[in-house]
Amino acid sequence: MARGKRLWGFGDEARAFLIEATAEIPSLLALVTRAERRADLGMWIVQASMEELDEMYSFGEALMDGTRSRRRLELLEGMLASLGTSMDGF
Repeated sequence: MARGKRLWGFGDEARAFLIEATAEIPSLLALVTRAERRADLGMWIVQASMEELDEMYSFGEALMDGTRSRRRLELLEGMLASLGTSMDGF
């Protein structure tokens, strides 16, 4: 893994949601679409800088503030939890 990079993983449902949600934000869309599917883990894995992960975390918080959908809130909570873990280096 490149120096200063972290791994972040997310599932199929989160990927589909993020591709749609980041369609107008090229830097975040690039982050999501460069993830590789890991069948052995059952998820998508991307190597990202702390800055990229922090930008995605802030974006996720903004999305949470703008939704009332219980399912979407659960998806975003899971995404933020996994981002936090990745950013903390665990």
